[in-house]
Amino acid sequence: MCGRFTLNTTAEDLAQQFNVDVDQSISSRYNIAPSQSILAIKAETQERSLERMKWGLVPSWVKDLDSYSSNLINARAETVAEKPSFRAAFKHRPCLIPVSGFYEWTREKQPYYFQLKESQLFALAGLWESWGHGEDKLVSCTILTTEANIEAAKVHHRMPVIIRPQDYDSWLGELAERQKLLTALPEVDLNLYPVSKIVNSPKNDVAECIQPISA
Repeated sequence: MCGRFTLNTTAEDLAQQFNVDVDQSISSRYNIAPSQSILAIKAETQERSLERMKWGLVPSWVKDLDSYSSNLINARAETVAEKPSFRAAFKHRPCLIPVSGFYEWTREKQPYYFQLKESQLFALAGLWESWGHGEDKLVSCTILTTEANIEAAKVHHRMPVIIRPQDYDSWLGELAERQKLLTALPEVDLNLYPVSKIVNSPKNDVAECIQPISA
């Protein structure tokens, strides 16, 4: 799964990496947690846009937000096209979640921090949804996960789907291209190391969360 991630970058780097206008300051985040507001990139037209969304997808067919208790922070890549909660978003509303790294936990509850070796800023595959009844409006998103590769499997059996820069347009484009990406995900080289358990609490959103410790 993917339950926490970081985004430690500048507005300039974000704009350059994702070819998107960034008209807001970017604060470094070291412990981004579910239900929080996160940055996501979508492309409803020919141009990409950067928006803030709630992490935890709420399907458009939900009638009452107050009584909806599901926390859809992740969607399995293997079944996303069939699941009622995700299939419409998979067809029509893909997004990219910019991150600097993400966390996974071992069975012994030891957190590890994962980075992409080739880049300090990269994207996770996401889906977004717009919910609204009356004056209540909410834009939310989820992160896709897949079977862990050799490196990630040392910590957890699942990992988020990482989208390479050359595949951004494919993920944000036609459904057939997204399906191809999920069928044959490219191998990625990850750097991972154990970090302090202070990351277990979302209240600890500090640089110490990503500092290496002895396993």
